[in-house]
Formats: sequence, structure tokens, C-alpha cells
Amino acid sequence: MNPKLPYSTYADVPWYRRSGANSSVLLLQLLTLPFFPISLWVCLVLLTGEVYYDKMDANGQLRRWGIGNKLAALVVLAACLAVLILHPFRRAR
Repeated sequence: MNPKLPYSTYADVPWYRRSGANSSVLLLQLLTLPFFPISLWVCLVLLTGEVYYDKMDANGQLRRWGIGNKLAALVVLAACLAVLILHPFRRAR
């Protein structure tokens, strides 16, 4: 087993490292933008480790989120935070 990939089966992956859970959080963020920055959760999970798919790669390891998924999470968070920061200034005018 690769030391960077500690899970050999999807059943071993904690719920907060599963792709479905994190994708759901990002979708919920898009639906509630900008009221609550829940996408921060996904970014924290990504900063502390990998997010795994319920699929194996060619080497028999669980597939992980690629750079595209990680950038999408960061963009959603940045957009949410920008709206939260700029919103009070818009009311002040």
C-alpha cells in the first residue's frame, strides 16, 4: 500500500474524505451563496489530505480528486468570501 494513500477500499474512507460528501457541500454552497461559507469545509479537508472517489485507478488504488476539483472548490470559496466581504459596502452607498 502506498503510504500517501492510506485507504485500500472505499469502505475504509471516512465520510468527510469521500467525494460524494464534499461534492454535496460544494453544491449546497452554490445554492446558498453567499449566506454561509460552508465550502470552507471542503477546502479544509483538501488542505489536510485527499478526497477519494468510489472508483479504482489502473494501479488498483482509489482515485483521488484532481487539480480541477481542488481549484473548483477554491473558486467557490473565493466567490463566497468575496460576496460576504463586499456585500456590506454595497449597502452603505
